Amino acid sequence: MDIEQLRYFLAISRYHNMTLAADHLYISQSSLSKHILQLEDEIGLKLFDRDERTLRLNSAGHEFVNFAEKMLSTYNEMMNKMQQYRRTAEGQLTLGSIPIMSQYDIHCAIAAFAKLYPDITIQTVEEKGDHILKMLDNEQLDLAIVRTATLSTNSYKVIPLVNDEMVLVANKTHSLATKRPLPLKEAAKESFIMLDSGPGLYDLCLSACAKAGFSPSIRYQHTRIETIIGFVAENIGVSLLMKKVISFFPHPDIVCIELEEPIRSTVSLAFPHGKKLSPSANLFRNFLIKWFKKQPG
Repeated sequence: MDIEQLRYFLAISRYHNMTLAADHLYISQSSLSKHILQLEDEIGLKLFDRDERTLRLNSAGHEFVNFAEKMLSTYNEMMNKMQQYRRTAEGQLTLGSIPIMSQYDIHCAIAAFAKLYPDITIQTVEEKGDHILKMLDNEQLDLAIVRTATLSTNSYKVIPLVNDEMVLVANKTHSLATKRPLPLKEAAKESFIMLDSGPGLYDLCLSACAKAGFSPSIRYQHTRIETIIGFVAENIGVSLLMKKVISFFPHPDIVCIELEEPIRSTVSLAFPHGKKLSPSANLFRNFLIKWFKKQPG
């Protein structure tokens, strides 16, 4: 039994579905299934009642959840303390980010920084916004890159880096494809394909729809942009995504439709108020601010 197996088990216990859990963990469904079977073999008990679509915890599974959560919490606490010791060295920093590093050229900024300061090591973590903020609060990260909408300025020092704008994404043959700019209320009867629920873009989408006077009919939710684009390209629904993000995944069968009332989002660098940054983290913060100021658009 290892820590990853515990994480995998808890993910399935949360989602009750192998596909959704695999998407959340960014691993294949077959690999996830193999790890869970190995865990059950080691314990000598089945932890789930299975049917064609869902996995439900049985009595043993419910009991195992309590132990798994305690073991994982202790492990995370241990690693957090040890990481604090490792990061006392001046030449190290840990950066957390929502999964947008490529779409917003953050990887280019990191590469430019690395060339300028080759003695500083940057460790990067890409996760959902709520997880990144939890790691930041637990001092597992020096700095975080998240959407400003998820942040409380009372808790975090927020430094805006890049702005983006939401667009409606549809198949090029869709009836809304030629309506630009589009009043969002005209999409009220459409089926939507959304990013997985949680703070950030999902909440921004729901808020935008509510402001337009409707609650969206959500047909599918996925964690991967390319999966959403694939469904939209098949014309089984529309989506709301950020313009710069969608431009990173070009597809000949989709169009991006600007909205009549712009819905904007800002990607920012954040760290807790009162946190004393290490020399390396402070150097990277200043570099990142200057780097994005020089970027076009």
